[in-house]
Amino acid sequence: MSPNTSTALFTFPKDRGGLQVKMPRAIICSATWGHFTRCCQFDDGTRQLAEITYKDALEKHGCLDMEDLQFEAEFLTWDQANLNSFTFACHLTSTIGIRVNWDPFNPDWIASAANVDLAQVMINTQDPIHIHLKNEQKWSTVVETKEEGKLVKMRTGNGDTFMMKTEGQDTTTGYPTLREAIQRSSPTLVRISQLTEPNRIYGTDKRKPGRRKIGWAQAIYPVRARLQELKSIHLLPEKWDDTLEDELTELKKGEQAFMSTRPKLIQAGYTTLDSIPRIQKGSRTRFYCPL
Repeated sequence: MSPNTSTALFTFPKDRGGLQVKMPRAIICSATWGHFTRCCQFDDGTRQLAEITYKDALEKHGCLDMEDLQFEAEFLTWDQANLNSFTFACHLTSTIGIRVNWDPFNPDWIASAANVDLAQVMINTQDPIHIHLKNEQKWSTVVETKEEGKLVKMRTGNGDTFMMKTEGQDTTTGYPTLREAIQRSSPTLVRISQLTEPNRIYGTDKRKPGRRKIGWAQAIYPVRARLQELKSIHLLPEKWDDTLEDELTELKKGEQAFMSTRPKLIQAGYTTLDSIPRIQKGSRTRFYCPL
């Protein structure tokens, strides 16, 4: 779908010839992020490719994490962002005015856990899993691991046992893999800690001491946001003056200096703004970018 597709075709009421749905970009954004969620759900080849794509996006734009990448992608063109799937998704969120807080490859995710670790957690917790066995739906638990966690021994409530793969695809036995069975039994289960700490309430934990790291894209964001604002004002001659012209020139120089400096700083090991050594460390970081 072209980015300049008329929104009227989608937003107009049905009785006026429209489809009565949200804006096209919002639809694409929702579908794209939903696709990434499914790609990162299981520890398989799709997830591995997604992780490579994600790391490529962070490395290319010198970003710290998903949040930082969204700050960067906001100022990319449609074609520039479309070169990488994750960059494109972040560009979409920025253009419709939202931010996505997601760490797709967090080590606490079930999909990130090694086979043997996941199997051992299931043995320790004895959480039941719904399995289709002998034309019946039965609850089973993991009782043993084999081949470094690649296989698990399952036991039903009446004592029947069978072997099941932990991941991949099983085309011989007809059983799902352990990861698939967990997802089907508990669709909202995504973290290992949800198994080991079932009563934990997320979002109430106290923040760890220390300031959050400031990514390079977040550091330059105020400059870029003001530049974009000035470019919009420049299209209105009645509001433009010499003071704004001077500000625009200075900000352009600052952005160019930043873009030429950032790759060298990252290569030297300064991957975040606050990692640059300073003689006097104040309580706040109050400069836009290093020059």
